[in-house]
Amino acid sequence: MNAHALLRLMKHRLEPVFFPRAIAVIGASRHKEKVGYAIMHNLVVNEYQGTLYPINPNAESVHSVKCYPSISEVPGPVDLAIIVVPAAYVLEVMEECGKKGVKGAVVITAGFKETGGKGETLERQLRAVVRKHGMAMIGPNCMGIINTHKDIQMDATFAPTPPLPGYISFMSQSGALGVGILDHATTLRLGINQFVSLGNKADVSGNDLLEYWQQDSNTKIILMYIENVGNPGNFLKIARRLTKKKPVIAVKSGKTEAGAKAALSHTASLAGSDVAVDALFHQCGVIRVDTIEELFDMAMAFSHQRLPKGKRVALVTDAGGPGIMATDVLVSMGMEIAHLKQDTLDEIRRHVVDEAIVSNPVDLTAHGNPDSYGHALDAVLRDDGVDSALAIFVPPLPHEEIPVAQAIWQTAKKHSKPVLCCFLTKNEESPGFVELVTNGIPAFLFPESAATALATMTRYAEYLKRDEGSFKSFKVQKSAAAKIIKSARDAGGQRVREKEALDLFKDYGFDVAKSLFAKNKEDALKCAKSIGYPVVVKAVGPKLIHKTEFKAVAVNIKSERALKATLNEMCGRFTSQGVETDGFLVQEMVKGGMECILGMKSYKHFGHLLAFGLGGIFVEYLKDVSFALAPATNMDAKRMIQSIKTYPLLKGARGGPAMDEASLQDAILRLSQLVEEQEGIEEIDVNPLIVLPDGKGCKVVDARVILR
Repeated sequence: MNAHALLRLMKHRLEPVFFPRAIAVIGASRHKEKVGYAIMHNLVVNEYQGTLYPINPNAESVHSVKCYPSISEVPGPVDLAIIVVPAAYVLEVMEECGKKGVKGAVVITAGFKETGGKGETLERQLRAVVRKHGMAMIGPNCMGIINTHKDIQMDATFAPTPPLPGYISFMSQSGALGVGILDHATTLRLGINQFVSLGNKADVSGNDLLEYWQQDSNTKIILMYIENVGNPGNFLKIARRLTKKKPVIAVKSGKTEAGAKAALSHTASLAGSDVAVDALFHQCGVIRVDTIEELFDMAMAFSHQRLPKGKRVALVTDAGGPGIMATDVLVSMGMEIAHLKQDTLDEIRRHVVDEAIVSNPVDLTAHGNPDSYGHALDAVLRDDGVDSALAIFVPPLPHEEIPVAQAIWQTAKKHSKPVLCCFLTKNEESPGFVELVTNGIPAFLFPESAATALATMTRYAEYLKRDEGSFKSFKVQKSAAAKIIKSARDAGGQRVREKEALDLFKDYGFDVAKSLFAKNKEDALKCAKSIGYPVVVKAVGPKLIHKTEFKAVAVNIKSERALKATLNEMCGRFTSQGVETDGFLVQEMVKGGMECILGMKSYKHFGHLLAFGLGGIFVEYLKDVSFALAPATNMDAKRMIQSIKTYPLLKGARGGPAMDEASLQDAILRLSQLVEEQEGIEEIDVNPLIVLPDGKGCKVVDARVILR
């Protein structure tokens, strides 16, 4: 190993895992059906560049390499131990490794947390041993790791297909899926830099790998198959930095939630845990895909071509149908079909048959051949109104595949603009497909896949230019707010009372509608006189969480007489329905604004998910809501507001007044600060938050705070 690689060993706790000078395979086997054999086999045949020590007390050698009965009897130092002994012996083996000075371990063995009961206890004990000796451990219950770097050439897995070397680093929480992933990557000619099967993540987590790959110059693209995010707060911080340097593409499984509890607030009903994942990924620039197939589509595109500088795309095809399908996908994803210059159209026309359509998409018809493809693609790429190109080829005759593929990649090499290609062939092993990917052109079997990949690359290019903003801290009454929450908890309630909830928001600098609590009808009349008509009156009680369902809210009451009638009607109806009330909340009538909803739902594994949308039918029926995880930056807040479909209404659609968007951003940031600083809040529902015309702020009218 060269001096550079040795220096790396001293810089990061994962260096002994990825760049070991010596590996001990504890549980190495001479039996081909055993995992211990497969791992030794892969290390040997892939020409691991360090020293290899098989550990097996019952064999003199494995793969012609001298065996040792235990790691303590190995004569030289060992950086990494690959452990494949039964679960009952893993603790003893790890203790021996620690005493030997081993700093890295990959525990292939299953039978830990994934089995529950004793397995969970065993995993806690294993973690304690690892921490005691300052080791870095992958697993347990994993399929191993790979590093194709020329100085290491380590395949410490039992996967049957060795990967091609490259610049993609891949983490997978599924060992079985990892085997298929490596095999498919080889089929697509995608090169792997490092591969990690995470297993149970008892020590090394996905976040640890992201931090490591951020500083690894050989990692250009990161792919993830994950079943949970781990620590979302750390993930958000790490990924915000990482995705500005390298694309991170993820499949997150487990989208559905079975047995969801009845929601206590609108926010909870809108914000499932998968919504939290979407918000997290969007906030930090991770590209989320739904399937492993899409994961490889993106890997194909990002690994072979530079990013587009804009949205304008040109299409060159020999069949109208696939061109139309690709166009539909591109436009639906925000791309623009480039308007070609007359010089470009004239140049294309000189090299195509009369029946060809030279406007964008350029349809060469079935007469498309290597010459016409080359000239048409060259012409559109020369056009300064084009940012990228998509070539689509439906082979009329199999023997024409390779010449057309050659014309496409050779033309693309002359230009700096990205070119993707759809070759509608039988599979990824067709000659034309292989010709393209071997020469750096991303190839896809279907036009929709190619169009989606190109649009995703363009979105990522836009993300790189995105201002992430800054965190804003407001001067607030933190102690007073904490007392309100403590008082509600001490009273044994799960919910902060209405008036106290409004006071909580007032402590955090929100403009709250004038509100007074009345114990009875007589008090309510006095409160209304103090506030001034018109007023709003709301009945307060343990069952009156969603007040509109009980007709417990009356608005725009303009006189004492009208208020008396309203109170008498409410009290009579509640008595007949058996609904208990604690009193009434009397508020000023806020006029001239637009109703919004602002909320938060706390998730054990994701932290605080903020929600924003317009109130009324927009949130109830259209589900037009945006999300972000706290802590949010000022630009996160701005994007939340501007990403809802009904944002034009806030801007003053159809001649209406523009609402105070700056005050809405402030409100989101104050809520973010509140939920980060005050412990024990499960849900918050500010509905409505009334935003007033530009420059006049916004007011909290109703707030619901649910405690854990």
